[in-house]
Amino acid sequence: MIPTYGGVLSAIEKALWELVEEYRGVGKSLWDLVEGQERNTAQLERIGAAMERRWGLEEESGKEDGDEEEGSKDGPGESQEGGTPSSASC
Repeated sequence: MIPTYGGVLSAIEKALWELVEEYRGVGKSLWDLVEGQERNTAQLERIGAAMERRWGLEEESGKEDGDEEEGSKDGPGESQEGGTPSSASC
């Protein structure tokens, strides 16, 4: 009977070692995913910072252009305040 138990225990030990190896493989895969996520997050932060800088520059230049555009909305020869032709003589 002892050889039977020895064979069973050997099979259980082998199965456990296979599970341990599989667990280690899964653990490594999960760790690789975590590291990849960290790299992706860092890259997204860099992209976000670059976009904020660009939008900041565009907003600054847009304000300057926007002031000019508001004056041109009234059309040529019209003042901004009254909406009357600036060349009109009374």
